[in-house]
Amino acid sequence: MTFDLATRSWLWAAVGNTRSRTGLLELFLRAHELDDIQVPMPPAAAGLWRVLTVIAARVSGLDTDPTTWFDRRERVLEAGRFDADAVRRYFEKHADRFDLFDPVRPWLQDPRLREQCAKSSGVNRLLLTRPSGNNQVWFAHISDLDTRPVSAAEAVWHLLAQLYYGPSGRCTSRTVNGRAEANSKAGPLRSSISFHPVGRNVFESLVAGIPTPDAFGIAPWEADELPDPLGVPQNTDILTGRFQHAILLQPSEDGKSVDDAWLTWAWRNREFPGHDPYLIYQRNKQEQEYARQANASRALWRDFDALLLEDVGDQHANRPAVLRNAEELRDWLLPHLRVRAFGFDQDGQTRDKEWTVALTPPVGDLMTDHELAIAVSAMRQVAERLELHLERALRNAWVAINDPSNGDAPPQRKDVSKGPWPARGAFRYWGGAERIFWNQVRSRDFDKARHEFLQLALDAFDDVTDSAGVLPRAKRAIERNRRYIYAALKEN
Repeated sequence: MTFDLATRSWLWAAVGNTRSRTGLLELFLRAHELDDIQVPMPPAAAGLWRVLTVIAARVSGLDTDPTTWFDRRERVLEAGRFDADAVRRYFEKHADRFDLFDPVRPWLQDPRLREQCAKSSGVNRLLLTRPSGNNQVWFAHISDLDTRPVSAAEAVWHLLAQLYYGPSGRCTSRTVNGRAEANSKAGPLRSSISFHPVGRNVFESLVAGIPTPDAFGIAPWEADELPDPLGVPQNTDILTGRFQHAILLQPSEDGKSVDDAWLTWAWRNREFPGHDPYLIYQRNKQEQEYARQANASRALWRDFDALLLEDVGDQHANRPAVLRNAEELRDWLLPHLRVRAFGFDQDGQTRDKEWTVALTPPVGDLMTDHELAIAVSAMRQVAERLELHLERALRNAWVAINDPSNGDAPPQRKDVSKGPWPARGAFRYWGGAERIFWNQVRSRDFDKARHEFLQLALDAFDDVTDSAGVLPRAKRAIERNRRYIYAALKEN
């Protein structure tokens, strides 16, 4: 039984208002005709685009010779499509490596797990949307608490999501050369937010997203042999070769679905140096560098200036490497370039909170006009400062009303709760702030933003405190703290 990802129609591709299924081979042959790829799971999409980028680099020759890389990328873009012969040669060369159920080299899997693991992990352990073991019941209803097989196409998404975002901690025991272990490190993108250039079609998106050659090593499906789990990784591909989990899927008898799976550790205490080119890296107070984490409560626009500038904010954030390279894209592509973000808010082990996806408007001129980018960054800082002052004003007003000091002085009681007002104010503020931000980015009119953010904060303050009533004590506390919002614009 086979499920060849190169020739089987398992991906959804969009053209205008229609969509159709395609396989990897057809996707690259028609990449210039396809508007986008539709993936049902953002974590899987972040992984898929990395896989596709490796293939795009191979068939375009953009994985070699850094000295001529920018010139070659320009020639590839001028061609307007991937070379069909190069695409076919690549998939013919690895014809047996894209089969999801190949008995010898199943795609992105390790067939040795059948012998090295005493038992399987179960299909539910593979699926992010079902509970398994100590995992949360996440995105699942009681009726889903079973072990029904999942279609082969859907299993691909969960395979990618687990390889890139899988948890650390306990896993199915695996024994290699007499050494039995039952724990794993977290996947390479665990808890992160990933940013990808988006062009007018899949071809442009892939070429714009190809990093410089130093990111490329040998992809798992290109390696001649399976890796030694107890050895040292060699020539590791940054985009597809840093997985900490080993997985094997068990196909059903008809090969149309997956009814069992093995999930375990891939390496013993191995770290993979190098930065992922799609992540924002920033520094903590100890000057240690780390990737920015996903936060479901933090909208994309609050990270927007970190996509345009280097050394942003107190955390000294640096934009993803692929966006730094995007400045050199051709003039006819750059004005249309957008950025898509895939985030997965989760902890290091079992808690998966929420996955997110967002798309910016065109950012090309902001990438090349430093003054515009600085203005965007300043606008974002004003918006966040006003929200911080709004929360403090609401907290102080609530405490003053509920403190025995009768609001005549700063609260003396530390046991008075900050109350529900700050959270309510933040909820009302952030939605409106996002609309103001993107409106100003599209119009490039940043002068009005300060006043609009201020008015939004004042409206949120009035809306939240309206329930306090008309007693003098309440009115006095509210009016005294309203001034704190204005003070936000006086800070540098």
